Parts: sequence; C-alpha cells; structure tokens
Amino acid sequence: MKKILSFMLCLCAFCCIQAQTIKKGDKFFDGASLYTVQEVRMGKYVYMTSNDDNELTLEKVDGKVGEYTLQPSRQADEPPFGSKWGGRVQYIRHDERNLLAFRNPGNGDVMWTMDLTRNSYDDCIMMQQMMVQEEPENAGTLAINRHYLANISKSDLRLMRNRILANHDYRFQSKDLQEYFGKYRWYKPINDNSTIKLDIIEQINIELIKSEEAAR
Repeated sequence: MKKILSFMLCLCAFCCIQAQTIKKGDKFFDGASLYTVQEVRMGKYVYMTSNDDNELTLEKVDGKVGEYTLQPSRQADEPPFGSKWGGRVQYIRHDERNLLAFRNPGNGDVMWTMDLTRNSYDDCIMMQQMMVQEEPENAGTLAINRHYLANISKSDLRLMRNRILANHDYRFQSKDLQEYFGKYRWYKPINDNSTIKLDIIEQINIELIKSEEAAR
C-alpha cells in the first residue's frame, strides 16, 4: 500500500489544478512512453513528441475548457491508441491527478490515458514497474493505464472494475459478485444503486478497464 501511495504522489506530483490549458514543456506518461509538449501553436494546437520518436497533435476545442480533438501529426501514418482523427480528448484535473483521457469514437468510453508528470522517463518506468508488482486493491484511485491493465487477467479485470462499485456498496445482480464481495466485512450492499456517486477518476478507471476487457 505504501508503494502505491508513493507511486501516486510521485507520478502526479505536478498537479496544475488552476491550469486551463496544456503548456509547452508539460510531460505526459502513458505507462510506456513519455510525451513532452514541444509547442502550443496559436494557443490552440498542441504538438508533442515521445521518447520513442512518436508524435501527437491535439487541437483545442473553442469555448470548451479542457476539450481537445486528436489531429494528424507530421509523421503519423495512422491515429494512435486505436483512436480516429478528430477523436475526443479531455484534459482532466482532479485532486492530485491531471491526465489526458482519449475517448473511444464509437462508445465514448475512455480508451487510453496519459498522466501529467514531472518525472524523467526512467523514473516513470521504475514507478510503473512498482505498480505492476502491487495487488490492484485500490483501482478506483490509482493512476492506472492500459499498459498496467495488460498484465492483469480478464477475470481479474472484471473484479477490479466491480471493486470500484463495491467500495460504494453497490448491490450486484450477478451471484458470483455477490458472493465474492460478500466475504468482506466492509461491503454492505445498499438498496438503491441510483444514489451512488462516482468521482471522475473512478468513472475513468471503470471505462478504461472496460476498454481493456473489450480488447481481449
């Protein structure tokens, strides 16, 4: 648990809660590659490159804070992360975590994330390896990414996703989930699931896990 908390504090230490836009020099880590913003042209077009020579270009959506679209880069042959050109990208700032969330053009779920960080590439990789070694007991608040989820079995992905709901005492319809979470003393299923309110990070993590499950 201490390792996980340390990971979260280090990876997300650069939290710009007051920031409204992505800035030149910002760095985003997706679990394998570290992207650095090289320029923001006309205050609208964000161009970044990764440590492994990939490029990423975003265009800010006028009138919508934190909303971007994915645009073709100079050397990009096809859209990254299984997305599409023009796909929706959100810059989300929540407590101690700032991230880019790439949404699936089809169903709208988050399909890829990149966390804002101050760390070097080597430090990011080291912390990613530390997270992989931990049991995913607190997926609801972890800075999870698709590279992290790739190391988890599909059955465990389902449990991880529903653990986020169980933390809010969600009443499950599936008998196996009722029995699994019923073993925990802290789990007290409520009568009305509609009263449960997930924060934005919990919602993103559920969608990200669902995207990984669908990819299997």
